[in-house]
Amino acid sequence: MSNATGQAGTSPHDPVDQKTSIKETLTSIAIAFALAFVFRGFVVEAFLIPTGSMAPTLLGQHMRFVSPASGVDWAVSPREYGQGGPADPRPFQGSPGSPVDAVDPMTGYTISQYGVRTRGGDRIFVMKYLTSVYDPKRYDVVVFKNPNDPAQNYIKRLLGLPNEQIALIDGDIFRRDWKPGEESVANPWALDGWRVARKPERAQLATWQPLFDSEYSPLSEERDGRTFFVSPWVGVGQGETGSAWQIQGRKNYRYTGAGATRLEWNNQRRPITDSYAYNQIPPRGMLSSQFPVGDVRVSTGIRPDAAGLGVSLVIVSHKHEFRAEFLPTGEGRRTLAITMRKAGAEPGEWTTLASADNVSALDTGTVTDVDFWHVDQSLSLHVNGTRVLHAEYDWTPAQRLENALGLTLDQVMAGPADLLTREENGTQPRVWIEFDGGSFELCRTALARDLHYRADVYHPRHTLAGRPARCTHPTSTPSLGPDQFFVCGDNSPESLDARLWDVPEPWVALNDPTIGTVHRDLLIGKAFFVYFPAMYRNGKIPVPDFGRMRFIW
Repeated sequence: MSNATGQAGTSPHDPVDQKTSIKETLTSIAIAFALAFVFRGFVVEAFLIPTGSMAPTLLGQHMRFVSPASGVDWAVSPREYGQGGPADPRPFQGSPGSPVDAVDPMTGYTISQYGVRTRGGDRIFVMKYLTSVYDPKRYDVVVFKNPNDPAQNYIKRLLGLPNEQIALIDGDIFRRDWKPGEESVANPWALDGWRVARKPERAQLATWQPLFDSEYSPLSEERDGRTFFVSPWVGVGQGETGSAWQIQGRKNYRYTGAGATRLEWNNQRRPITDSYAYNQIPPRGMLSSQFPVGDVRVSTGIRPDAAGLGVSLVIVSHKHEFRAEFLPTGEGRRTLAITMRKAGAEPGEWTTLASADNVSALDTGTVTDVDFWHVDQSLSLHVNGTRVLHAEYDWTPAQRLENALGLTLDQVMAGPADLLTREENGTQPRVWIEFDGGSFELCRTALARDLHYRADVYHPRHTLAGRPARCTHPTSTPSLGPDQFFVCGDNSPESLDARLWDVPEPWVALNDPTIGTVHRDLLIGKAFFVYFPAMYRNGKIPVPDFGRMRFIW
């Protein structure tokens, strides 16, 4: 009896066990689906970016080009669209009679092609916000329901938090905590408590927009029988007989003289403005103005031929001169300093904002990477990838307007609505690097500029037609409530964001009728990873472009 029972209990064909196994499998599958839906609903969800309002940080549908002159690889917005507008680009761009002309952002070389394939947008993971557990932070890249059309999901950068007043001044974000009654002040920019909102270092690194890097210098400046490239960097004495600078036709610049010299950025050859290579082919009939940008980053690798080379990286911006200095002190050591003064015909006294003594840098025969930032009213000096000095200066909105645009608050209040949108108000910064103490070689000499959030006015069909756009003028300064946020796209010239939105959809307005804000209930979460960039096609077979997978900052 026991033997028979044992055989029945161990038979692989036992009908009771088979039914149990099927039931357990189905239960496991059901639980897995349930967990997946819970995970998607409350933790992480995937989204596809359709347009370029966050470019080049995050890409919607786009074209991609590689320059035969420099090797640089860059994305460009589509030129031709179907009836669906910006979210409906044609699958192939250009024709034999009307090719797409793309301009290499490093050298200016023009590539003319037709039948250019439109690539898909980035696919991203979004971490859902959980109130009081995981709350939104300034400079998060956020996904939310569009207040003007809640059926659409938008992605922008979060700039304004609840219970703040926000101002976009000369491209930067200013914020202050407001008190009841202050929301009706005629000129809130004149109130106390305004501070510039500085980006975290990771976000800043992700949002620098390159203007030029000598790594992409062509070996020959001539193609098709003409000169197409002249370096935007100019050495003192270049072009004269016996010039000690060697720049053209080189990735590494060399100075062979013995005296003091400097390498200066030529603004005529390459203006420092808020233009984007991504926007270089606008839809036909559309042109975009370009605004000077005063927040820049200059970097280079320096290899001295002898000891004792003195170096100063200089940025003149907002009517002030900012310097990062490497001063020799003997035995291969340096004193580093960040200083500033009022610039102009009668310059002011120097103020030392930060310094460090007895630093090892610029050793003979060794490349030292130096990197000087002027951004968000702060200054940083990096040596070999490490920040060694940092300083900040705090200007009020009135001081920033005066120093950057030459305007007073009274002039802004009394002037036309579009006064702050006029590009002629701004002045391009000047950038140079000074050297003293012998010959040297430079590599990876580059200049980049910061994001610049533009001032604007509402279009003629807007409810507030002709008035200054949200946050870009004292009269359009919002006082955000306890559940309101303010967002903008990184690609400010081409972003339809909270600056320019109209009245919310009726059902959204029932909860919050405010123009130009995102209510907490519309927030979905923070974008944190590009898990599937646009496919690469080298022929008929698409290949995943895993090299562009990245975290989002």
